[in-house]
Amino acid sequence: MRIKKAFVSVFSVLLCLAAAVSAKPLDQYVEEAGSHRAAGDLDKAAAAMEAAITEYPDSAVAYAYLGLYRGMQAGAAENFMEAGQLSSESFDLLDQAVELDPGHPRVRLYRGLMGVKVPEFMGKLPGAIEDLETVIALHEERPEMVSGEIMTTAYSLLGEGYTKQGDEEKAVSAWEMVMALAPGTPAADQAEKEIADLKAEPSAAEAEEEEPGRSAAEIERDLEASPEDAAKLAELGKAYLDAGEFEKAEKTLREAIALDPEQPDAYKWLAMTVGETIEGDLYDERIHEDTDWATKIAFEMVELLDKAVELAPEDMETRVLRGVIDIQMPFFTGKLDQGMSDLKMVIDSEAPDDLKAQAAFWMGYGHQKKATTYWIKVLTDYDDEEASQLALEAMRPPLRRLDTSEIEKPAVVIDFSLGFRDELPPQTAVWVETPKGGFVRTLYVSGFSGHAREVQIVLPVWASTSDFAGADAVTGASIDTGQHIYVWDLKDQSGMVVEPGEYIVKVETHFWPSMKYEMASAAIAIGGGKPITVMKEGKFIPYTELRYMP
Repeated sequence: MRIKKAFVSVFSVLLCLAAAVSAKPLDQYVEEAGSHRAAGDLDKAAAAMEAAITEYPDSAVAYAYLGLYRGMQAGAAENFMEAGQLSSESFDLLDQAVELDPGHPRVRLYRGLMGVKVPEFMGKLPGAIEDLETVIALHEERPEMVSGEIMTTAYSLLGEGYTKQGDEEKAVSAWEMVMALAPGTPAADQAEKEIADLKAEPSAAEAEEEEPGRSAAEIERDLEASPEDAAKLAELGKAYLDAGEFEKAEKTLREAIALDPEQPDAYKWLAMTVGETIEGDLYDERIHEDTDWATKIAFEMVELLDKAVELAPEDMETRVLRGVIDIQMPFFTGKLDQGMSDLKMVIDSEAPDDLKAQAAFWMGYGHQKKATTYWIKVLTDYDDEEASQLALEAMRPPLRRLDTSEIEKPAVVIDFSLGFRDELPPQTAVWVETPKGGFVRTLYVSGFSGHAREVQIVLPVWASTSDFAGADAVTGASIDTGQHIYVWDLKDQSGMVVEPGEYIVKVETHFWPSMKYEMASAAIAIGGGKPITVMKEGKFIPYTELRYMP
């Protein structure tokens, strides 16, 4: 152990000496990476930007370029699993870049580019369109900060994105902007071709391929003559599902299964319908009536998909669906390994490339969840070992800076970090008290705690202090590992400005299922004419910083 500590000490000294050497300008790293990319060596291009991030950890541009090169590596990867992992890493880096500087046009452009180029099943297209439209808006606000090259690229990508969304009118407008911005260039020639393709009449084969399924009304008419036809009932349930009529879809599909319990597609469609019940935030006011409602739905979904696979074990589309759902399910369903096994089967099969690509992406996501599980084990079973600190450091994302110029003053900025990742996002509350423990105001509380309230208390200090006053107004989706910033406008729960003096800000967080818990508390004086900063350190809440801005 002494040898190990001595080695660490020497290594630390060497790192400090290395840091003392003047850093290379960021532009030089970007140029170096660009040269490697032009030479076809994406690995060296990515390595150059990894080095840039080491020296410029707060640079959004460095993260954006590395995210772009990771995406290119994903596109060049021959192994589907590797492609999925690289793609996931690419978006993590691009998200960090946007978080560091959301108003940087190139940062937004690169995330938009990746979102348009990846397969639609990854769900990145809507966000990509928003990123690219933000680039256009930035140009309208400050033309000097967005180059003509960026604008041309943004409109080209928007044309492609709108086409994927089926909005031909917007796509044509975007391609026309490319032609206006860069006349006579290959980009303009491509835009002209895209417009011609959009306006061309589809061939007979294409029209047949794109022909939608029968409408619910058509199937309903058929069922009048044969109301006990289980196959047609299942088809009707699918039509309702496609139309977004989920209550009708669920009722109809359950009837179809009751008539003929050997229909694999009916189970698959019913699982998808039931899943629509918990789209968006998992926790809402329904948990006040039944805290297990989401859990019951999760178990029903996996049971329905298990039945679908049992009836059609060679159907790779069903295998992909079950794999994706199993991996996304909370840990307590115990289906992560089964989901990854399904996806591996698809990757190794003769399935079409689009199914293999989906399987590879979600396989990468599954490996991320497994990594989290191992890190939690280290922190739970080996809390006193050095590896425990390594796990915490691996979980913590980079910090960001708040632009305080946009905050209406006087105010207190509460800046804290959650440094632990569990199987589920933790329950967290942020509130203000007087020094004697009098409740002033809740600034944020996680969805489950804010909606369940007295039915199931997992944040005991906040619950006791606030008595849930005003929880509805500040209840939001559960925040997870990383930095979080809230601003207190010095008003109490009733909306009145508080008196000058000392106040206590508390952050309480409770992780599950590991049952890790911590509460951070810091006092700050308000009402004076000078800014004040107070910092507290913790284990699962590594830091809490309060800044009073008069």
